[in-house]
This record gives sequence, structure tokens and C-alpha cells, in this order.
Amino acid sequence: MQYQNDISAIHCNIYEESYTAMNIIKQKINNATSVVIKAEYAEELSDKVGRLIKCTEYTNQRQDCINCRMIANLHKRSAEIIIKAKSLSQR
Repeated sequence: MQYQNDISAIHCNIYEESYTAMNIIKQKINNATSVVIKAEYAEELSDKVGRLIKCTEYTNQRQDCINCRMIANLHKRSAEIIIKAKSLSQR
């Protein structure tokens, strides 16, 4: 199975509006050199994907909605791991 790394894979205005912002935040996380800075960006990412997870337009009848929520949940979990790493590093 081939995966598309393309915004056109999910046809939704709400997702499309968040897509660029999420990618910018993820790039900032990847480029950050300390876990504290990564965690700051991870909190920002968590807020952004939280809006997608709570989307009022969601329906389990649309594959785009299902895919969007799945992607948002994966990003949320990744952000939570980074935030947890920050708290562990400060012990």
C-alpha cells in the first residue's frame, strides 16, 4: 500500500486550514535542540490537533473525517510523549 504525503488525501476545509500550521509546528519540534523547547511546541501542536479531534463537522460516515481524526489522535499522542519527556528530564 502506498501512502500519500499530500494534503489532497483528506478533502476537508477544516483539515486543510490546520494542515500547514501543524506541519510548521512539527518542523519546529524536529529542529528544537532541547526537550523544553520541543515541549513548548508540542503543547502548541496538541492545542491545534485538539480542535480537529473535537470537530463539530465530524461524522463516522465520511472516510475523510475518520482519517482526519486518526491523524489528529496520532499527533496528539506524539505531543503528549514529548511533554512527558520534558517532565521526566526535570526530575
